[in-house]
Amino acid sequence: MILAIAIAGCGNEQQAEQAEASAAKAEAAAQHAEQSAAQAQAAADKATEAANRATKAVEEATVEINRVSDHLEQMSRDREAATHGRRLSHVKNAQRKAAANKAAVAAGSPAAQSSPSAK
Repeated sequence: MILAIAIAGCGNEQQAEQAEASAAKAEAAAQHAEQSAAQAQAAADKATEAANRATKAVEEATVEINRVSDHLEQMSRDREAATHGRRLSHVKNAQRKAAANKAAVAAGSPAAQSSPSAK
């Protein structure tokens, strides 16, 4: 009977040692998991910072693109207005020349009669 108790005691001691070893492994795994989580959090923070910088760069580029687009549109409007003004001036000048030639023809000027715009 003493032998059975001694054997049983050895079995319990062995189980206790195995349980301690398992607990130590679990603690080491938990510490490793904490370190991994901390590293993952640091990487996520860096990624968030990079994404924020990229977002800011896109916003700044959009502002610049819109500024250039507005400037080009204004240049186009200015050019159209200037072209339209020249066209009107051209028409007005042609009308003035035609009126002057008609007046010259009516007055009998030979230079006005040979002018191509008088015809």
